[in-house]
Amino acid sequence: MDKKSLFSIGKLSRLTGVHIQSLRYYEELGILKPAYIDPNSLYRYYTFAHMRIVEAIQYCADLDIPLKQFKDFILEREKEIDYAKLISYGKEITYQKMQRIENRLHFLENMQEEINHAETCYSKQIVSCHMKEKICWVMPYNGTQSSPDFHAALYRLISDIENNGFRAGYNHGQLLLCMGDIRKSYIFIDIRETDKPLENYPQIVHLPAGEYLCMVSKESQIEKAPEIFPDLFAMTYDKIIISVEMFNEKFNYSSPIYEIRCLLP
Repeated sequence: MDKKSLFSIGKLSRLTGVHIQSLRYYEELGILKPAYIDPNSLYRYYTFAHMRIVEAIQYCADLDIPLKQFKDFILEREKEIDYAKLISYGKEITYQKMQRIENRLHFLENMQEEINHAETCYSKQIVSCHMKEKICWVMPYNGTQSSPDFHAALYRLISDIENNGFRAGYNHGQLLLCMGDIRKSYIFIDIRETDKPLENYPQIVHLPAGEYLCMVSKESQIEKAPEIFPDLFAMTYDKIIISVEMFNEKFNYSSPIYEIRCLLP
C-alpha cells in the first residue's frame, strides 16, 4: 500500500472537525473502515473519500438517526452513499420530532393556563371561569385527596391508563357527578391528546367545556359541595364538581391548596 496518498486519523480529524475518539467509535460500529491499517504500528490511514463518509455520518448524527443505521445508507461495494434514502428517512424522523415538540409546547401552554387560572383564584378566592373540555380517565373513589388511599389509587389509575395505551396528563383530582338524588364519586386524571378511538373505554369521561364557579379551599372536601355551593345545589340540574390541587406559580407540594369547581347551569 502506497501511503503517500493516505493520511492519518489525526489529519482526518482536523479536516472534518470530528474528534479522533468519535472517528474510532465510527470504526467500532463498522461504518468508517480505514483504507489501510499498518500491521506493525496498527496506525489507521484514510483517503479524501473518507471525508465524504464522515460528512454523511455527521448528517445522521445531526438528524438523530442512530449511527448503527448508517449502514442502510452506504453501499460499500459500489462505493456509494444513498443520499436520497438518507434524506427521505431524515425528513420522516424530523417531522416526527417536530410533532413531539409541538405536542410538548401545547402541553406547556396548557400548564401555563392552569397556573394563570390558579393565581386568579388564589387572589380572589372565588371566581367564575370558562373551562375547556377535558378528557379524563376515572375510577370510583370515596375519600379525600389528602388521604394516603388517594395516592395509592392515583398510581393504580396511571398504570391503568398506560396499560391501555394512553398517556396521563398533569391534571388530576376528584370528580363528583350529581344527577338528581344519585351521586357518583371518582378519582380522575386527564389524558394527553390521542388518535385512539375513545368510545370503547367506559373509564373515559368527558368533562364539558363551560362556565364553572371556582372556590379556593384549604382542605380536600368535595363531599361538602352542597355546603360550598348552596345556591347552585338549590337549582335543579345535573352538577359536575371537580376538586384539584391548585397548580400555582409556587406550588407547595407538602401542603397543597385545593380548588373546588362546580359547573354552572
